[in-house]
Amino acid sequence: MIRRMLFSGIFLFCVFLAKNGLCAGSGAFRLEVPDAEALGKGAAFVAQADNPSAIYYNPAGLTQLDGKLNVSLGASIVQPFCTYEDNSGNQTDRRKQIFTIPNVFIVSDFGLKKFSFGLGATSYWGLGTYWAEDSFSKYVATKSDYNTQDIMFTGAYEINDNLSVGVSADYTKSYVNKKKKLNNANFLGTGDGDFQLKGKDNSAWGYRLSSLYKLNKKHSFGFIYRSPVDVKYKGKIYMDNLDGVGYSLYNFGTSYETEVTSKTTLPQSIVLGYCFKPDERWRFEFDMEWMDWSSIQEEKIDYPSESDLGRLTVLNDGNPDPKDWHSTFSYAFGTEYKVNDILKLRGGYFFHKTPIPQATFNTSLPDSTSHSLTMGAGVNLNKSTVLDFAYAAMFYDKRKVDNSVGSSSGVNINGKYSSFTNVYILTLTFKL
Repeated sequence: MIRRMLFSGIFLFCVFLAKNGLCAGSGAFRLEVPDAEALGKGAAFVAQADNPSAIYYNPAGLTQLDGKLNVSLGASIVQPFCTYEDNSGNQTDRRKQIFTIPNVFIVSDFGLKKFSFGLGATSYWGLGTYWAEDSFSKYVATKSDYNTQDIMFTGAYEINDNLSVGVSADYTKSYVNKKKKLNNANFLGTGDGDFQLKGKDNSAWGYRLSSLYKLNKKHSFGFIYRSPVDVKYKGKIYMDNLDGVGYSLYNFGTSYETEVTSKTTLPQSIVLGYCFKPDERWRFEFDMEWMDWSSIQEEKIDYPSESDLGRLTVLNDGNPDPKDWHSTFSYAFGTEYKVNDILKLRGGYFFHKTPIPQATFNTSLPDSTSHSLTMGAGVNLNKSTVLDFAYAAMFYDKRKVDNSVGSSSGVNINGKYSSFTNVYILTLTFKL
């Protein structure tokens, strides 16, 4: 009972500590930093999946774990940098931010021979951007936060020595907070107003189906399908410091707030993986993922408690906001070398193509195609405990933007965007 309470406490602590995130995964706002061993190999892990993070990467891999209880505890630190350069050569740095993303995975077979079960928590969707309130971006986006807390309930069954299958029910709790300045001059006023949108959804669910096939000792193949997740946000918008004459004509006053709702669909994806083990020391892995970002076509906000036609005319200016994202493929390669019974060294590369077209590029998510190099190591502290560390350097292609986003508010976001991200992760895995 004490052991159960201990792990329940660790689990809840890690889940509710995960408050922040940003784009550090398969393009856009997908996160993928749940395990140091996997990240050290470029996050190519679907065809191996032989530690507790298989809960995330491939639930079918849970049947490979020995011991009554397998536990993985870890945390990632993500440090992004972004610089904007306008067409005259003037540069603006995005405000510096550091994000911490904890994770925990717990696996047990409960004494059943061919079954395994897992419970995991991390955050695998999120973004965080912060431009100064007096910057070029102020009428489009200043501070934008989107984060999720994701809990995975998984099960796996070993059909035979070669084939296992897995399934997972995934719960997603999400929160969005967006801020920008309002150009009061558009309403015959002076100075700037303030706009904030806050919303949350505590009831989104999805599922995953997976399999792991071992052809022989040298070759294994992995597959996982992640379902789309329909998210329905409820919240409020807040408008303050409204000094324009036009706002008075529409009965906004100097401050205004109203309820909002919005819907979006987190994309489905399919991952195929291959693992090659030529001998006891070397391991090579390759993953390919298709992600259906085309599920995000627009951002539409509804105002269920507002009935004034004049205010609705103002609120719906530019609503819905077109996105027109497109589906993408991403690729990951990784290798591991076993130096001895204590130390393993790892390296990898992953490629993510941005799903965001130039026409709808927005400073709240200045994404571009990325190339990432990873390195890591695993140390066996004893027969039942492993400490893994990994680092990823994410190099984003410089993106030249020429669109009309923000023009209605009197701002120009056209220019060049240069981004880079550091990712550090530490994971402790042990058996009981």
